[in-house]
Amino acid sequence: MTDTYDFIIVGGGNSGLLLATRLATALPESSVVVLESGSAFPDNSHLCQYDRYHAWQRPDLDLGYITTPQTSLKGQVLPYLRGKGPGGCTNVNFLTYTRGSAEDYNYWAELVGDDSWKWEHTFRRFKEIETFHAELSEDMKKYSNPLPEDHGYNGPVHVSLPAQWENGITELLDAGTRYGLPLNMDTNSGNPIGLSIPPTTTFKGYRWTSESIYTNYRPANLKMLTDIKVAKVVFENKVAVGIQAADGRKFTANREVILSAGVFDSAKILLLSGIGPTQELSQHNIQTIHDLPGVGKGLSDHPLVVIGASFAPGVGLSDRTQFDSNPAALEAAREQWKRDGTGEMNLHRSCVITGWLKENSILTTSEYQNLDTLSKQYLTKDSVPHYELFLAGPHFPPTYVVPEGTSYLSTVVCLMNMQSRGEITLKSANVNDPPVIDPKYMSHPFDRKMLTLAIREAMKFYQSGAIEKEFKGYVLAPKSQSDEDIHEFIDENLLPVFHANGTLKMGKPDDPMACTDPSFRVYGVEKLRVVDLSVCPITPNNHSQPTAYLVAQTAAEKIIAEYGGRR
Repeated sequence: MTDTYDFIIVGGGNSGLLLATRLATALPESSVVVLESGSAFPDNSHLCQYDRYHAWQRPDLDLGYITTPQTSLKGQVLPYLRGKGPGGCTNVNFLTYTRGSAEDYNYWAELVGDDSWKWEHTFRRFKEIETFHAELSEDMKKYSNPLPEDHGYNGPVHVSLPAQWENGITELLDAGTRYGLPLNMDTNSGNPIGLSIPPTTTFKGYRWTSESIYTNYRPANLKMLTDIKVAKVVFENKVAVGIQAADGRKFTANREVILSAGVFDSAKILLLSGIGPTQELSQHNIQTIHDLPGVGKGLSDHPLVVIGASFAPGVGLSDRTQFDSNPAALEAAREQWKRDGTGEMNLHRSCVITGWLKENSILTTSEYQNLDTLSKQYLTKDSVPHYELFLAGPHFPPTYVVPEGTSYLSTVVCLMNMQSRGEITLKSANVNDPPVIDPKYMSHPFDRKMLTLAIREAMKFYQSGAIEKEFKGYVLAPKSQSDEDIHEFIDENLLPVFHANGTLKMGKPDDPMACTDPSFRVYGVEKLRVVDLSVCPITPNNHSQPTAYLVAQTAAEKIIAEYGGRR
């Protein structure tokens, strides 16, 4: 049995469902199908914003991938979250919606040789993607005050600043400014440097996912089929004509096949289809359709560590801690949320502080000096951060019980602009085997040096006195601020941020490791594109959800223009 559609989109995740909705709306005479490997959800219980730091621990929402032993981290095997089901990673991310630096996209344009990726164009697309909500009191506007013209108000993705802030948030912002860190009134203006309250993808008490786009904006010529695992793309003379599912079903594409299966599985599908390094394909007895050396290479991310400390009462989000430890209050609040989407479930965990910061002492180190010229120039740009401090985030370690008479504060320290590059490869030619994921964390000396400086800065902040309560000691931290102790802490505690990208990177035709052109077309074959975070030639300085939407929005523009659709 063969089903035929004009466009087949493989993957109903962050990018796939926005792309599908845009294409079907602009090309009403075309049929569009999304093939999603996960199952449909029975209800919306997974959309509670309070669960933003818990959702990733649910096996029904996660594919359960792991990395190979990381040789630069004492052989650690790390979990690697990948969202499962319609909506993909938008079901399990931390909800934070940050665009990154304008220079990220100018650099992207330079690397791929296409000015349509410059900030002036991506800025417009970001506004077209979002419907922005900001109901801020005058007191709140001392800390967060976005310019209306920097945001969009008619897009399919709801992006909201919390209307009510948790107790303790402004005190932490004040502590940061006392320490000397700048405030940023809008992290999404194109310059993220400084401390800010970032918006989240929430609306009326619910997590807003890419499936929310499909549910609320789906035109009649678009459908999504769940529980369909794609085994390979089917080619005729290097022209993609459809796909074959793992259960033997076949789907034919009159116009194009588009892979939006995510940074690991889009590359895996290409390899299973015979697109990739011939030597690797031959190891699994896969016939080469086109030798493309970069497939699966170039994997990048934002690695993190968490620093946790104990203070005298009154630091951090004590109300949140008390609520979390009160089963009766939790049950009552969840029942209220189930009834009408209101209540304390929308207050607790509604706020975080992101600090996108520079550490210019890195520029004098040999680790920086040994980088290539373009990377060095990029890292010196005023709006390009070197690391992120994520304050008032998840309670970590989750088993830590805050003793009476104390308060607890955790800070996530994230490395930006990771120079290490990993890869994904095949375990076998069996589509049911997971990909082999090797991020190669800390394999580049710049990464260890920069993360060491960032961790030291976080520890200095804790102990500086800027937080006006007694510092009682660390719960989770290096033994000291020495390089040796920080390196040991990194080796034993580093985790992924789950911002993987770059495994099918976009690039110029003369780049031997480029897999896709600036219009998302796979090099060496026809009628096949990749539209997800796989194509990123750099890792933008943000949380990657907006980038995935941007990729979909940009691809939609280019495809619609080619087929004469309406914008």
